[in-house]
Amino acid sequence: MKYEITLPSGLSSEGRIVVGRWRKEIGDLIQKEDVVLEVETATTILEIESEVEGILADIHHDAGSEVNPDDVLGIIDEQSEAEAGEEAEAEEFEVEAEPEVEAAEEFAAEALDETPAEAETAEAAPVAEVEPSAAPAPASRRPITDRARWLATASGVDISGLSGSGPGGRIIVRDVEDAIARQREKEAVEEPVQAPAEREVPKQVLLTPAEQVLAQRMSQAHRDVPQYDITMSVDATNLLAWRKRQNRAPRITAILIKLCAEALPNHPRINGTFLGRSWRANKAVNIAVAVDAEHGMAWPVLKDCQQKSLKQIADELIELAQRTRENRLTAQDVSDANFAVTNLGMFNIESFNAVILPGHAAVLAVGAIRPRATVVGGAIITRPMMRLTLGCDRRIVEGAFGARFLSQLRDLIESANL
Repeated sequence: MKYEITLPSGLSSEGRIVVGRWRKEIGDLIQKEDVVLEVETATTILEIESEVEGILADIHHDAGSEVNPDDVLGIIDEQSEAEAGEEAEAEEFEVEAEPEVEAAEEFAAEALDETPAEAETAEAAPVAEVEPSAAPAPASRRPITDRARWLATASGVDISGLSGSGPGGRIIVRDVEDAIARQREKEAVEEPVQAPAEREVPKQVLLTPAEQVLAQRMSQAHRDVPQYDITMSVDATNLLAWRKRQNRAPRITAILIKLCAEALPNHPRINGTFLGRSWRANKAVNIAVAVDAEHGMAWPVLKDCQQKSLKQIADELIELAQRTRENRLTAQDVSDANFAVTNLGMFNIESFNAVILPGHAAVLAVGAIRPRATVVGGAIITRPMMRLTLGCDRRIVEGAFGARFLSQLRDLIESANL
């Protein structure tokens, strides 16, 4: 039977979906729950796992291809456990049979009063007279997997000089990695003497598929969304005092998500979605939060925050951040967000402007809490202050709407009634 590799259910058809890279190649044996490929969305990288055992028979969409939620990405020829066992036994038999074949050849050589070296020479002689059947295929038409081509491009390897060890002579990742290793060994032996200025030639670095998708989405946002930003300073004295009294204090980001969830139902345009000639007021408060990961920025979503306690939000945020950094997010983890929060306070950034995610009406950028001189009751004193910057889509969020939301959020933070 043939198993179709498809995208997980729940992916929105509004955002751009791009095939990132294939973890498996045509002809590879695949076990159940093996990660077959990666898919890039507007907010994260998704790993597509196989639900069956078998062999990857075909790839319908190469790396970099834009796909729809209902597209078939590839085909796996399903393999029963019996067939897998028979193949494993056959491979084991071939491995065990090799010493017996070598022993038989050695015995035949001794019977003819030939040394092994003479036998090898005699066998090799006619082979040397055979001429090559054809010249290698041009580099532009060499059969090569997407992963191997991407690695070759990123590493500067010329594929025209490679021999493919994959099915049908296809160049696979292992062939490119061997070429890279040979090149490094050659460079280590030769070590040409040259001036320091000649060695420090800047090299181009290929963006990963995730970075390419992010670059395109950010360009689209700046081009299509009339965004404006408003900033407000907030006194964090009571908030910090409340956190100090807690045995296990939640993170500032978790607290702000909770307070945003309390304010957003009162500001439907901030929690809304622009639809071209209309807008939709979303009932659920689903908040995406920026998480820095090795493979790039991701935006996992905490859903129905208006119904959750601060502890539930804090625990869920920790879990989502861990899964993001381990590249284990699912389609459900990154879908249906209506608002976003990003915090750079841990990097000592005092204030910044964040880009609105596609489909959102606003984004909140949180800066570091810093002691600043402020006027309280007519006296100038030092207080821990936090700067909040709200990025708004002018098509549905006018300045007064954004200002009213920030004002309520400021009151909630300064009262710290948690």
